[in-house]
Amino acid sequence: MSFQNIKPVDYDFGGSHARMLVSGKQSAGSYCMIEIFSPAGRATPAHRHQHEDETIHMLEGELDVNIEGTTHTVRAGETLYLERGTAHQLINRSDATARYLVICAPAGFDEFVETCADVLPAPYETAPPSDASKQRMRDAAPRFGITLIPPQNVAPIPA
Repeated sequence: MSFQNIKPVDYDFGGSHARMLVSGKQSAGSYCMIEIFSPAGRATPAHRHQHEDETIHMLEGELDVNIEGTTHTVRAGETLYLERGTAHQLINRSDATARYLVICAPAGFDEFVETCADVLPAPYETAPPSDASKQRMRDAAPRFGITLIPPQNVAPIPA
């Protein structure tokens, strides 16, 4: 199987711009690859994937990644591997957008993004997630083997 994705779909995913580069449908379920543009000050909820291993490759900027309570800084050109079941949170503490690839194997996380996110029309401006968007993510997470971790275990984002 081979393919060329010349029209990736862009999403507003929790207030970050997510571009679906390779979906599970395109890779026969073996993996998915999503390009993320995370605005300054944005963070994912703390979470763990039950079904996928996750690789993060930084393209631009940097992220603090809280892994099981320990924070690691991942900078442009660096790669981080997270084994399934590992609790983690991605935090952009900088004053610039962080751009990175998320590769999950096997695929499945792509369907979570498609379920929780809204298609993002050009010019691709995102806003902080709405309460409805957060609730949609909470509702969908269990179906995709994603455990969202309560906020008391989350590293604060500086003001």
